[in-house]
Amino acid sequence: ALAIDRQQMNENFLGLLKNDFNTLINYSLLAIILTIIVFFRNFELTVLTMFPIVLTGVVTAGILYFLGLELNIFSTVVCTLVFGVGDDFSIFLTQAMQKEHTTGKNELPTYRTSIILAVFTTILSIGSLIFAKHPALHSLALVALIGMFSVIIITSTLYPFWFRLLITNRAKKGLSPVTFRLFFNAVLSFLYYGIGGLLFSAIGSFFVKRSKGKTLNFIKLILAKFLTSVLYTNPFVKKKLIKNPNEDFSRPAVIIANHTSFLDTLALAMTTHKIIYLVNDWVYNSPVFGKIVRALGFYPVSQGIENGMEKLREKVDQGYSLVVFPEAERSYTNDIKRFHKGAFYIAEEFGLDVVPVYIHGNSEVQPKGDFIIYDGSITVKVGDRIDKNDERFGKNYSERTKKINAFFREQFAKFRSELEDENYFKKKLFLSYLYKDNEVVQEVKEDFNKNKSVYFELNKHIPKDANILHIADDFGQKDVLLTLQQASRRIFSLMKDEEKRQIAEQIYLVKRRKIKYIKNSTEIDKKIDVLLVADESFKADTLADLPETVIFLNVKNTLTENNNYTLKFSSDSLKVFSSE
Repeated sequence: ALAIDRQQMNENFLGLLKNDFNTLINYSLLAIILTIIVFFRNFELTVLTMFPIVLTGVVTAGILYFLGLELNIFSTVVCTLVFGVGDDFSIFLTQAMQKEHTTGKNELPTYRTSIILAVFTTILSIGSLIFAKHPALHSLALVALIGMFSVIIITSTLYPFWFRLLITNRAKKGLSPVTFRLFFNAVLSFLYYGIGGLLFSAIGSFFVKRSKGKTLNFIKLILAKFLTSVLYTNPFVKKKLIKNPNEDFSRPAVIIANHTSFLDTLALAMTTHKIIYLVNDWVYNSPVFGKIVRALGFYPVSQGIENGMEKLREKVDQGYSLVVFPEAERSYTNDIKRFHKGAFYIAEEFGLDVVPVYIHGNSEVQPKGDFIIYDGSITVKVGDRIDKNDERFGKNYSERTKKINAFFREQFAKFRSELEDENYFKKKLFLSYLYKDNEVVQEVKEDFNKNKSVYFELNKHIPKDANILHIADDFGQKDVLLTLQQASRRIFSLMKDEEKRQIAEQIYLVKRRKIKYIKNSTEIDKKIDVLLVADESFKADTLADLPETVIFLNVKNTLTENNNYTLKFSSDSLKVFSSE
């Protein structure tokens, strides 16, 4: 006789079925992730697409637990259907949001309507089983209804909110899209800086007030090392200090530097620790490092330089140099703005030399208005000391302000030319097209890699403050490069292709640079200095008035028959004509 335990056999069967089902679920989830990665070719978009699916699972499981319902084999099978539908909806929404980010067109209502209709028909078909008398069918329908309602709420509301918050809205504010790595690197650096600043304010300020001489000098050295160490929390940012063999800061001076970023103060700490900063109120009164700033004798410029001359003179007599950002505020670009007179007034009153320090890279690494620290390089160069009696820079502080301003601009331009090669703005350019349609991203990358040497040469033939009429047939990448290279340029970009024009208009740098996309030449409101032709179908001779410089980029049409223009430069891809 053979005895069979039917209950044990059923439990074993269901256990094996459950294990097989869980294994298949894991395999299918992995397959979905790989498929989405291949489709979008972007890790962040993959995570955002998977977010509603995971959240739907958590919400559904939570509601079932709250209602006291247990998952059985039938309801588990239905869950896979719900997650599959949620996966489809997430992909559709990602495409809609990506299209909006690329072209500016809001196609979300169309996709949302389609999704709601699909959910509604699914609910009608499966939800009708809620009226079934069999417990298994009733449970199946209940799980399906809970899951489908979770899907529709999460995908149609929360998902678009997060996508716009993290990607679309940043571009509309003129901020670059970011990756998860950039975000976490920035958070790590600022946490380190914030915690360190609090500790220095709480502990360091106590010792500073009671220290003099070598002890105070040692504390300042430690603080300078800490400020410099903040820069080293990000391994994707290269740091370099170019010292001046003739400058050791043993003699007090007024140190002037260009100002584009929050990181400028940290970068200056690489040069010397024997400095006193003239700072803004938000630094002086900061809850993070305000105490240590006040204890070290930093001076708030809002109180007026005249009112602080005695305090500053005391610091100078102790051997400290004074750090002033003569532009008075941070700039959004790497252009050197007009210098204010304060730094040079102090130098004249105290009989101090002026030491220029050139900071390169911070305008790209951590631009004004953004907390993200981008990949790049920071280079600090200590310039030659300008003697207080050197009359080449003027006889009084008013004259010296203007002449040193011009000198600083000239030297910084040379410094930039030494550091910025054809690949310097590559990462910045590619970030401008992050999360846009794959076809657009791929074409921009291929175009840059193919023509980067040509674009680098092109920059040399266009003045830094030129008004440019660009006859374009791209996605705006040439306009981005030209204004990254020189922010003072104003570009009127004429595109026949409406879709390409819409894509170019959505680039975040359009909000920060002087770029205007036009449909016809009547929209030009400035005198054009340079005509840049990059569209093969355009005929330059059709324009009534040609500017002084006409440049042909990767096109065959030229001005060979125009006797008023002389060919100034020629290569296979670039032709530069001038009427001068």
